[in-house]
Amino acid sequence: MNADLSSVEKEVAVQAITYARMASNAAIARKDVDQVARFWMNDFVQIAGDGSYSKGKMKIMGDWRSMFKHGSPVFERLPDEVLVAESGTMAWEKGVWRYKNEKYHGRYSAMWRKIKGEWLTQCEMYVSLNQ
Repeated sequence: MNADLSSVEKEVAVQAITYARMASNAAIARKDVDQVARFWMNDFVQIAGDGSYSKGKMKIMGDWRSMFKHGSPVFERLPDEVLVAESGTMAWEKGVWRYKNEKYHGRYSAMWRKIKGEWLTQCEMYVSLNQ
């Protein structure tokens, strides 16, 4: 059984997740699907701002490749809170998402899992707030 994390260990986890999110945003700006997906678990689930959803890293990578090929707007996620579980194996992130070149924006949340020492997203949910 894992002991509860210290405040320093939690802060290290928060920094690692925040870094992963910023690296993911940079990959989106480059339209680099492989680097975006490096932070996804194999059974990753994504719920889009319109309520549609997809499951599975490989399927979602294909969706993103198609999206980028067809000139999709570039977006970013800006976390405003990351909470790490006492066990240190799960975390919750929430924040704002917005297109950089369109008017759409909203809120998002993500579940992170620490797998073999690396923080990966298991699911992300986006809600459009200007539809």
